[in-house]
Amino acid sequence: MTAQMHEIIFYKGEEYGMATEPLEPYLESLKNKPLIEPTSTACWRGYLGTWEVREKKLYLIGLEVSTGGLEEEGMDYIFQGKKEIFAGWFSGRIIIPHGKLLKYVHMGYESIYEKELYLDFENGILVDTLTAQNLIFDDD
Repeated sequence: MTAQMHEIIFYKGEEYGMATEPLEPYLESLKNKPLIEPTSTACWRGYLGTWEVREKKLYLIGLEVSTGGLEEEGMDYIFQGKKEIFAGWFSGRIIIPHGKLLKYVHMGYESIYEKELYLDFENGILVDTLTAQNLIFDDD
């Protein structure tokens, strides 16, 4: 699998890429799943979300969805009439790799960056954070 494009998240006024797909649990819960096609091998999920943590709540504030046509769809394709939506369906950890790229891995979100910020959510509410420092040791 090719390395995947990171979705965007705004946290504490900073823009990051994230190695998590918080929209997936919502899409999996739908009885009538919308048609979503991969845009490339770097985006097998077929969409790119823009997220924001505001007042300890996770919001989806933008969405680009590929349906296999020439034009991409937006938020209305899945959330009709919404400009943003509170992600109350999401419980889990958002991983935000940042800093210097230490090791590129051509698979999923496996590349290793200098730091990782972990944001833990319960029903869309931020409940804990943790920052980890990554080190790479050469085997040579």
